[in-house]
Amino acid sequence: MATSTRAASSSEEAAAAPESLRREFEDLGLSSYEARMLLALLAAGSASTPQLGSASGIPRTSAYQVLQSLAAKRLVERLPGDWPAMWASPGRDEVLDRLVAAQEERLASYRERTEHLRGLLADMPGGPSVAMPYVHLLRGPAHVRRCYDQLLTEAKVGFEMFTRSPYAYALGQPNPAVIEALERGVRSRVLYEESEWNDPKSEDFRAEMAVYHGAGVQARLAPELEIKLVVVDRKLTLVGMDNPFTPDEGYPTFFLVEHPGYAAVQSDAFEQRWASAKALDVPAAPDGASASA
Repeated sequence: MATSTRAASSSEEAAAAPESLRREFEDLGLSSYEARMLLALLAAGSASTPQLGSASGIPRTSAYQVLQSLAAKRLVERLPGDWPAMWASPGRDEVLDRLVAAQEERLASYRERTEHLRGLLADMPGGPSVAMPYVHLLRGPAHVRRCYDQLLTEAKVGFEMFTRSPYAYALGQPNPAVIEALERGVRSRVLYEESEWNDPKSEDFRAEMAVYHGAGVQARLAPELEIKLVVVDRKLTLVGMDNPFTPDEGYPTFFLVEHPGYAAVQSDAFEQRWASAKALDVPAAPDGASASA
Protein backbone atom coordinates (compact mmCIF):
# COMPACT_ATOMS: atom_id res chain seq x y z
CA MET A 1 0.00 0.00 0.00
CA ALA A 2 2.87 2.36 0.85
CA THR A 3 4.43 1.74 -2.54
CA SER A 4 1.16 2.51 -4.32
CA THR A 5 0.70 5.74 -2.36
CA ARG A 6 4.26 6.80 -3.09
CA ALA A 7 3.86 6.06 -6.84
CA ALA A 8 0.69 8.17 -6.94
CA SER A 9 2.54 10.99 -5.23
CA SER A 10 5.40 10.67 -7.73
CA SER A 11 2.91 10.92 -10.59
CA GLU A 12 1.76 14.27 -9.28
CA GLU A 13 5.36 15.46 -8.82
CA ALA A 14 6.35 14.35 -12.33
CA ALA A 15 3.35 16.11 -13.82
CA ALA A 16 4.28 19.26 -11.91
CA ALA A 17 7.91 19.14 -13.06
CA PRO A 18 8.64 22.11 -15.29
CA GLU A 19 8.98 21.43 -18.99
CA SER A 20 12.38 23.11 -18.90
CA LEU A 21 13.67 20.38 -16.57
CA ARG A 22 12.78 17.68 -19.10
CA ARG A 23 14.44 19.67 -21.88
CA GLU A 24 17.60 19.97 -19.78
CA PHE A 25 17.84 16.18 -19.58
CA GLU A 26 17.20 15.93 -23.33
CA ASP A 27 20.07 18.38 -23.95
CA LEU A 28 22.29 15.97 -22.00
CA GLY A 29 21.56 13.22 -24.50
CA LEU A 30 18.36 11.58 -23.29
CA SER A 31 15.32 11.00 -25.46
CA SER A 32 12.02 12.63 -24.52
CA TYR A 33 10.70 9.35 -23.13
CA GLU A 34 13.91 8.70 -21.19
CA ALA A 35 13.82 12.17 -19.65
CA ARG A 36 10.19 11.79 -18.59
CA MET A 37 10.78 8.32 -17.15
CA LEU A 38 13.89 9.41 -15.27
CA LEU A 39 12.07 12.38 -13.74
CA ALA A 40 9.23 10.07 -12.62
CA LEU A 41 11.69 7.67 -10.97
CA LEU A 42 13.65 10.49 -9.31
CA ALA A 43 10.37 11.67 -7.82
CA ALA A 44 9.29 8.19 -6.72
CA GLY A 45 12.62 6.74 -5.57
CA SER A 46 11.42 3.28 -6.56
CA ALA A 47 8.38 1.88 -8.32
CA SER A 48 7.17 -0.85 -10.67
CA THR A 49 7.11 -0.60 -14.44
CA PRO A 50 3.33 0.06 -14.68
CA GLN A 51 3.54 2.67 -11.93
CA LEU A 52 6.36 4.50 -13.66
CA GLY A 53 4.61 4.29 -17.02
CA SER A 54 1.52 5.88 -15.47
CA ALA A 55 3.54 8.53 -13.62
CA SER A 56 5.53 9.53 -16.70
CA GLY A 57 2.67 9.38 -19.18
CA ILE A 58 4.59 6.91 -21.34
CA PRO A 59 2.53 4.17 -23.03
CA ARG A 60 2.63 0.90 -21.13
CA THR A 61 3.93 -0.93 -24.22
CA SER A 62 7.00 1.33 -24.25
CA ALA A 63 7.66 1.80 -20.53
CA TYR A 64 9.74 -1.36 -19.97
CA GLN A 65 11.89 -0.70 -23.04
CA VAL A 66 12.58 2.86 -21.88
CA LEU A 67 13.57 1.62 -18.42
CA GLN A 68 15.92 -0.94 -19.95
CA SER A 69 17.54 1.84 -22.00
CA LEU A 70 18.04 3.93 -18.85
CA ALA A 71 19.43 0.90 -17.04
CA ALA A 72 21.98 0.37 -19.83
CA LYS A 73 23.10 3.96 -19.21
CA ARG A 74 23.33 3.21 -15.45
CA LEU A 75 20.75 5.90 -14.67
CA VAL A 76 18.23 3.48 -13.10
CA GLU A 77 18.67 0.17 -11.33
CA ARG A 78 16.42 -2.86 -11.40
CA LEU A 79 15.88 -4.29 -7.95
CA PRO A 80 16.52 -8.02 -7.55
CA GLY A 81 13.49 -10.29 -7.48
CA ASP A 82 10.82 -11.75 -9.72
CA TRP A 83 8.14 -10.00 -11.67
CA PRO A 84 6.70 -7.46 -11.49
CA ALA A 85 9.97 -5.66 -12.09
CA MET A 86 10.82 -2.95 -9.56
CA TRP A 87 13.12 -0.05 -10.37
CA ALA A 88 15.10 2.31 -8.17
CA SER A 89 16.99 5.54 -8.69
CA PRO A 90 20.66 5.70 -7.67
CA GLY A 91 19.97 9.22 -6.40
CA ARG A 92 19.85 12.64 -8.01
CA ASP A 93 23.51 13.53 -7.51
CA GLU A 94 24.62 10.11 -8.74
CA VAL A 95 22.44 10.41 -11.86
CA LEU A 96 24.02 13.75 -12.72
CA ASP A 97 27.53 12.42 -12.07
CA ARG A 98 26.87 9.46 -14.37
CA LEU A 99 25.52 11.75 -17.09
CA VAL A 100 28.68 13.84 -16.90
CA ALA A 101 30.85 10.71 -17.02
CA ALA A 102 28.96 9.46 -20.09
CA GLN A 103 29.46 12.80 -21.86
CA GLU A 104 33.17 12.79 -21.03
CA GLU A 105 33.48 9.25 -22.36
CA ARG A 106 31.73 10.22 -25.60
CA LEU A 107 33.96 13.30 -25.93
CA ALA A 108 37.09 11.21 -25.48
CA SER A 109 35.86 8.75 -28.10
CA TYR A 110 34.99 11.66 -30.43
CA ARG A 111 38.49 13.10 -30.08
CA GLU A 112 40.06 9.73 -30.76
CA ARG A 113 37.98 9.20 -33.90
CA THR A 114 38.70 12.75 -35.06
CA GLU A 115 42.44 12.22 -34.77
CA HIS A 116 42.09 8.95 -36.67
CA LEU A 117 40.16 10.77 -39.40
CA ARG A 118 42.76 13.54 -39.47
CA GLY A 119 45.40 10.95 -40.28
CA LEU A 120 43.27 9.43 -43.05
CA LEU A 121 42.64 12.85 -44.61
CA ALA A 122 46.34 13.69 -44.48
CA ASP A 123 46.98 10.73 -46.79
CA MET A 124 44.50 11.97 -49.39
CA PRO A 125 45.97 13.61 -52.52
CA GLY A 126 45.40 17.28 -53.16
CA GLY A 127 46.02 18.68 -49.71
CA PRO A 128 43.73 20.93 -47.72
CA SER A 129 41.27 23.18 -49.52
CA VAL A 130 41.20 26.94 -48.99
CA ALA A 131 37.94 28.84 -48.51
CA MET A 132 37.45 31.58 -51.11
CA PRO A 133 35.07 34.32 -49.93
CA TYR A 134 34.75 35.62 -53.50
CA VAL A 135 33.34 32.32 -54.81
CA HIS A 136 29.81 31.43 -53.70
CA LEU A 137 28.03 28.13 -54.38
CA LEU A 138 24.35 28.61 -55.23
CA ARG A 139 21.94 25.91 -54.13
CA GLY A 140 19.03 25.23 -56.46
CA PRO A 141 16.93 27.24 -58.94
CA ALA A 142 15.42 29.57 -56.33
CA HIS A 143 18.86 30.65 -55.13
CA VAL A 144 20.02 31.09 -58.73
CA ARG A 145 16.99 33.27 -59.54
CA ARG A 146 17.61 35.54 -56.55
CA CYS A 147 21.29 35.93 -57.41
CA TYR A 148 20.59 36.54 -61.11
CA ASP A 149 17.98 39.20 -60.39
CA GLN A 150 20.32 40.93 -57.92
CA LEU A 151 23.09 41.01 -60.51
CA LEU A 152 20.78 42.60 -63.10
CA THR A 153 19.45 45.11 -60.56
CA GLU A 154 22.99 46.27 -59.78
CA ALA A 155 24.28 46.19 -63.39
CA LYS A 156 25.54 49.57 -64.63
CA VAL A 157 27.15 48.98 -68.04
CA GLY A 158 26.14 45.66 -69.56
CA PHE A 159 25.87 41.92 -69.28
CA GLU A 160 26.67 39.04 -71.63
CA MET A 161 25.12 35.60 -71.46
CA PHE A 162 25.48 32.03 -72.67
CA THR A 163 21.84 30.97 -72.51
CA ARG A 164 20.88 27.30 -72.62
CA SER A 165 18.53 24.93 -70.84
CA PRO A 166 17.60 24.14 -68.15
CA TYR A 167 16.21 27.49 -67.09
CA ALA A 168 15.58 28.83 -63.60
CA TYR A 169 12.48 30.67 -64.80
CA ALA A 170 9.35 29.06 -66.19
CA LEU A 171 8.04 30.12 -69.59
CA GLY A 172 5.21 32.62 -69.46
CA GLN A 173 6.59 34.33 -66.36
CA PRO A 174 8.16 37.74 -67.12
CA ASN A 175 11.33 38.78 -65.35
CA PRO A 176 11.02 42.47 -64.38
CA ALA A 177 14.72 42.65 -63.47
CA VAL A 178 15.72 42.12 -67.12
CA ILE A 179 13.30 44.71 -68.50
CA GLU A 180 14.22 47.23 -65.82
CA ALA A 181 17.94 46.84 -66.56
CA LEU A 182 17.32 47.38 -70.28
CA GLU A 183 15.21 50.46 -69.55
CA ARG A 184 18.13 51.88 -67.55
CA GLY A 185 20.28 51.62 -70.65
CA VAL A 186 22.22 48.52 -69.60
CA ARG A 187 23.54 46.77 -72.71
CA SER A 188 22.71 43.09 -73.12
CA ARG A 189 24.00 40.48 -75.56
CA VAL A 190 22.93 36.85 -75.54
CA LEU A 191 24.14 33.70 -77.29
CA TYR A 192 21.77 30.78 -77.84
CA GLU A 193 22.63 27.25 -78.89
CA GLU A 194 21.69 26.91 -82.54
CA SER A 195 20.17 23.44 -82.16
CA GLU A 196 17.96 24.50 -79.27
CA TRP A 197 16.84 27.70 -80.98
CA ASN A 198 15.88 25.91 -84.19
CA ASP A 199 14.21 22.96 -82.48
CA PRO A 200 10.50 22.86 -83.46
CA LYS A 201 9.71 22.23 -79.78
CA SER A 202 11.26 25.61 -78.87
CA GLU A 203 8.46 27.69 -80.37
CA ASP A 204 7.29 28.94 -76.96
CA PHE A 205 10.87 29.68 -75.94
CA ARG A 206 11.48 31.71 -79.10
CA ALA A 207 8.30 33.68 -78.50
CA GLU A 208 9.40 34.42 -74.94
CA MET A 209 12.85 35.56 -76.02
CA ALA A 210 11.33 37.82 -78.69
CA VAL A 211 10.01 40.02 -75.88
CA TYR A 212 13.53 40.59 -74.61
CA HIS A 213 14.79 41.17 -78.13
CA GLY A 214 12.10 43.78 -78.62
CA ALA A 215 13.24 45.50 -75.43
CA GLY A 216 16.79 45.78 -76.69
CA VAL A 217 18.59 42.48 -76.12
CA GLN A 218 20.99 41.63 -78.96
CA ALA A 219 21.23 37.92 -79.79
CA ARG A 220 23.17 35.50 -81.97
CA LEU A 221 23.40 31.73 -82.46
CA ALA A 222 26.42 29.65 -81.43
CA PRO A 223 27.05 26.06 -82.56
CA GLU A 224 27.41 24.92 -78.95
CA LEU A 225 27.45 26.41 -75.45
CA GLU A 226 29.17 24.13 -72.97
CA ILE A 227 28.12 26.09 -69.85
CA LYS A 228 25.62 28.70 -68.74
CA LEU A 229 27.27 32.06 -68.22
CA VAL A 230 26.39 35.60 -67.16
CA VAL A 231 29.08 38.30 -66.98
CA VAL A 232 28.01 41.62 -65.47
CA ASP A 233 30.06 44.82 -65.98
CA ARG A 234 33.21 42.68 -66.45
CA LYS A 235 33.27 42.36 -62.65
CA LEU A 236 30.86 39.59 -61.61
CA THR A 237 30.33 36.16 -63.16
CA LEU A 238 27.52 33.66 -62.70
CA VAL A 239 28.44 30.20 -64.00
CA GLY A 240 26.32 27.06 -64.36
CA MET A 241 27.83 23.68 -65.23
CA ASP A 242 26.19 20.31 -65.87
CA ASN A 243 27.64 17.22 -64.25
CA PRO A 244 30.02 15.97 -66.98
CA PHE A 245 29.30 12.34 -66.07
CA THR A 246 25.49 12.58 -65.92
CA PRO A 247 24.64 15.79 -67.83
CA ASP A 248 20.96 14.94 -68.19
CA GLU A 249 20.38 14.41 -64.47
CA GLY A 250 19.73 17.08 -61.88
CA TYR A 251 20.05 20.85 -61.97
CA PRO A 252 23.42 22.36 -62.98
CA THR A 253 25.91 23.45 -60.33
CA PHE A 254 25.97 27.24 -60.15
CA PHE A 255 28.49 29.51 -58.51
CA LEU A 256 28.97 33.27 -58.35
CA VAL A 257 32.51 34.62 -58.72
CA GLU A 258 33.16 38.13 -57.41
CA HIS A 259 36.53 38.56 -59.13
CA PRO A 260 37.09 41.20 -61.85
CA GLY A 261 40.01 39.28 -63.37
CA TYR A 262 37.94 36.13 -63.78
CA ALA A 263 35.04 38.18 -65.17
CA ALA A 264 37.35 39.87 -67.68
CA VAL A 265 38.61 36.50 -68.97
CA GLN A 266 35.05 35.18 -69.31
CA SER A 267 33.95 38.37 -71.03
CA ASP A 268 36.79 38.01 -73.55
CA ALA A 269 35.70 34.40 -74.16
CA PHE A 270 32.18 35.67 -74.82
CA GLU A 271 33.54 38.21 -77.34
CA GLN A 272 35.29 35.44 -79.29
CA ARG A 273 32.12 33.35 -79.43
CA TRP A 274 30.07 36.41 -80.34
CA ALA A 275 32.35 37.34 -83.24
CA SER A 276 31.96 33.90 -84.85
CA ALA A 277 28.27 33.40 -84.04
CA LYS A 278 25.46 33.54 -86.61
CA ALA A 279 23.16 36.49 -86.91
CA LEU A 280 19.71 35.85 -85.50
CA ASP A 281 16.56 36.65 -87.43
CA VAL A 282 14.49 37.86 -84.50
CA PRO A 283 10.69 37.64 -84.93
CA ALA A 284 8.53 40.39 -83.55
CA ALA A 285 7.15 39.72 -80.09
CA PRO A 286 3.44 38.86 -80.08
CA ASP A 287 1.14 41.26 -78.25
CA GLY A 288 0.94 40.49 -74.55
CA ALA A 289 3.81 38.03 -74.59
CA SER A 290 6.21 37.76 -71.64
CA ALA A 291 9.77 36.51 -71.29
CA SER A 292 11.94 34.44 -69.02
CA ALA A 293 15.71 34.38 -69.19
